[in-house]
Amino acid sequence: MKKYKITGGKRLTGKIRLHGAKNAAMPILAATVLTDEEIVLRNVPVYLNDVQVMLEILQSLGKKIEIKGEQVVISGSLHTHIVPPDLGNRIRYSLLFLGGLLNRFKKSSVPNPGGCNIGERKFDLHIEGLSRLGGHFELGETIEATCTSLKGNEINFYLPTTSGTQNIILGALAAEGETVLKNANTRPENMDFGDFLKSMGADLDIRNRVVKVRGSQMPLHGTDYTIMNGPDELVTYIIAAAITGGEIQIENANLKYAPTDFRVLRDAGVEIFEWGNSVYVSCREPLDPIDIFTTPYPGINSDMQPLYSVLASFIPGESTVTDMRFTDRFQYVEGLKKFGVDIDAYGDCAVIRGGKALKGVEVKATDLRGGAAMVLAGLGAVGTTTISNIYQIDRGYVNLAVILRSLGADIDEVEEG
Repeated sequence: MKKYKITGGKRLTGKIRLHGAKNAAMPILAATVLTDEEIVLRNVPVYLNDVQVMLEILQSLGKKIEIKGEQVVISGSLHTHIVPPDLGNRIRYSLLFLGGLLNRFKKSSVPNPGGCNIGERKFDLHIEGLSRLGGHFELGETIEATCTSLKGNEINFYLPTTSGTQNIILGALAAEGETVLKNANTRPENMDFGDFLKSMGADLDIRNRVVKVRGSQMPLHGTDYTIMNGPDELVTYIIAAAITGGEIQIENANLKYAPTDFRVLRDAGVEIFEWGNSVYVSCREPLDPIDIFTTPYPGINSDMQPLYSVLASFIPGESTVTDMRFTDRFQYVEGLKKFGVDIDAYGDCAVIRGGKALKGVEVKATDLRGGAAMVLAGLGAVGTTTISNIYQIDRGYVNLAVILRSLGADIDEVEEG
């Protein structure tokens, strides 16, 4: 097992390139089961652990996978409706094979999903939605789904679920008639998911929290599609530059996918602008405290709130970070306290009294973004920080240590023990 070793206090400067969005790539990869024809996907973050697991699942179902750089070619017929438990329970996105395989086989078998340990993450909306289309489910160590046929329906989500929206779309594409999803999550990754499906011949509209799917018994066809760039990765590097007083250029990037994040960061005093195919970031002056809360798009994604808590720890004054979705996502708070951060979590809110110097310590990555938060704290701390369980971080960031080193950070992967 490896860990990160970081010597903080280095100002980040230079130029990097943004990768494809993990949260767009994962559902798109799952949707490739909807055709036996060849699909070419470009801008795929193939070195992410979660993406590699997804590709292994596709191979276990019968797909042939060819990887050339950031291009993935997927072809071949499916030979089973069963997702292997040893693969499916490692990632949450394995849930999407419920809808995808129900579409193709009228049955699917999926293990209970894995993913980040950030509290209770129900999948009842997936089950209820597919049930409204005609699916029948048995829940145990695995989720067993069957149907005689699928029929379009109107489905109202009690909260705007990202993967639940995707799963119902996958099932609805094989349903008779029209399916309408209300209070759906229509964040950019879901828009990209819809554009991919339309490039395969699907008939659907996604806009402003409403999705309309007109199903068909005809299989979809192959396509050549480029996955959107990663807004979560972009915000992470912007915050890294802000913490270290840096100045960086991020290529293959734009500001359209996370408008609220960029407004909050600019209001705090981070200089951000877009020119050509790049985003430029500079932070030379002291920042102002922040007060954020997570909401469905176009608000700040719950995934990113740990990173804002770290940013706030370097800003003199009191800041607040409220998570309206996952109240247990504050597990990283104990890690920040080890650095010397003056932070308290109350229910769904963290209060940070920032501006004090942080000291390097030994911490553990509790989950993907919590781990990224520890890296950011280490970049700005005095002394040496070591972070274990970096598998969690590698699930969502491509070559994080390599990229940060290219900007001047003192960070290495070393063996534990």
